[in-house]
Amino acid sequence: MKKNGIQILVVDDDEIVREVVISLLSNEGYSVRAAKDGLDAIKILRMEDIHMVITDLRMPGADGIEVLKEAIKMEPDRAVIILTAFGTLDTALKAIREGAYDYMTKPFKMEEMVIRVNNAYERTLLVIKIRALVKSLREILSNLMLFKGGDNNHHRVIMDLVDHVEKLNKLDILDKDEASLIKERLIGEW
Repeated sequence: MKKNGIQILVVDDDEIVREVVISLLSNEGYSVRAAKDGLDAIKILRMEDIHMVITDLRMPGADGIEVLKEAIKMEPDRAVIILTAFGTLDTALKAIREGAYDYMTKPFKMEEMVIRVNNAYERTLLVIKIRALVKSLREILSNLMLFKGGDNNHHRVIMDLVDHVEKLNKLDILDKDEASLIKERLIGEW
């Protein structure tokens, strides 16, 4: 079972660690992409739709903090988890200050990795829902302004509003009964 099209980028110059993380997350239903180092990761981030990053801290070329900064610069709400074998409180604090969602030391427990990634996944879904909700609400407000402004094409405005109600239903913001009731009332206005 794939997890809602969420794409995770795993970045580690240690091929064994990279393959273990990829296998673990793939078995959990995630769509996973790999990068062999920080420079490769930054290229992938610029070209693909990546929702979450798990990156090693120390790598040749660009380190994990550089990957983190680029990932957050491109997408401020992107969840980034830093992995390192050289874990100190200072490096953890620096990563969090730079915008990391979480921080793990190597060796890590598989169950711990799954829990942290699942938490980041839930956060990512919430961010996606909030963005879709804000977009839908802006469009609804725009349609309502047209409706109140005397637009003669009320049918189009009503149908647009019905479409938005359906989108909110698909996002689980409105349940099926609420969506049906609202759609009935809108169509009744038609």
